[in-house]
Amino acid sequence: MPTFPLLSDPATYRSHTFSLADEPDMFARWIDVLVTHAHSLVRHAVDSEDNSAEAVQRAGAFKNEWLAFLKQVHANAADYPDVSVLWFCRHRERLLRAHGFADPYAHIKRDENESVLKLLPDLLNEYDALPEHERCEALIVGSFTGNIFDLGVEATTELFEKGGIDFHAVRDNIKPRPWFIDDFDALRDRWLAGGWKHAVVFVDNSGADVVLGMIPLIRELLGRGTRVVVTGNSTPCLNDITHQELVALIDRIAAFDPVIDAANADGSLSLVPSGNGLPLIDLSDVSEELAAAATGADLVILQGMGRAIETNLEAKLSCDALKLAMLKEPAVYDRIGGSMYDCVCRFEPSR
Repeated sequence: MPTFPLLSDPATYRSHTFSLADEPDMFARWIDVLVTHAHSLVRHAVDSEDNSAEAVQRAGAFKNEWLAFLKQVHANAADYPDVSVLWFCRHRERLLRAHGFADPYAHIKRDENESVLKLLPDLLNEYDALPEHERCEALIVGSFTGNIFDLGVEATTELFEKGGIDFHAVRDNIKPRPWFIDDFDALRDRWLAGGWKHAVVFVDNSGADVVLGMIPLIRELLGRGTRVVVTGNSTPCLNDITHQELVALIDRIAAFDPVIDAANADGSLSLVPSGNGLPLIDLSDVSEELAAAATGADLVILQGMGRAIETNLEAKLSCDALKLAMLKEPAVYDRIGGSMYDCVCRFEPSR
């Protein structure tokens, strides 16, 4: 597949922010993270097939093979010089498919999208009522808030399984500015000075993350005259939204929101598959559709811990870049000097 056309220097691009092969302590820590996460992953895989005896058997076989693989890699680290979090995730997804689990989180994604869609009209009205200079910050805070719905992270998986995640309650407790990485003032200045003509937005999770966190931001860009390309995963992984799910979701939102409806109809909003099937993304390997749709863009938004922190935090683009995420995994935030629920708003102007 092609390279993302907005990389400044594809020859020197490296997707992962840190190399596990060069950091033995981080290597061991990520083995522990993946082992721990395997338990909730198996529960969701079995639930996705109504807890059938056959699904329990396949899930057990997957778990045994996955844990054995992690043990083998850990014991023979020197044999895996290219190991990274992305590398581990790619292998995990292959094993899930091999054991017959194409989308273990499909039922959760569906239910969460339905639940939060009911909250979106009032949230959009709330944003619309704000003065322009306040709305920009509120939308960025909203993107952090939604990003807590992440079933690839143990802490937030536990929150979800103990009764769900309340968007408004989380938003009320977002850490105040200055955030851990806080380039918001520069972002706001650029935004209010005229904004952008063509944006590419990499979205992350289903449910509150995309519906309440990113749709309002995308809608605001559209309302200000920006042509927006939104890209989701080509194939399922965890509770990340897929391209097909995104298409269906936008159609639902267009039925009640005139801004999304008009943009969807006239082509100023377009949806393309990313070519990716992981919770992180390697921009040297994207879909033909994304490469074509991104050409000429003057803004790229990478959202979520996997796409904007674990991969691509240091990626240099030839246009303005905005990297948004809430930090939720200790193995990630400890590595970059942050803490639980820290927020990242990294804005890198091209000029």
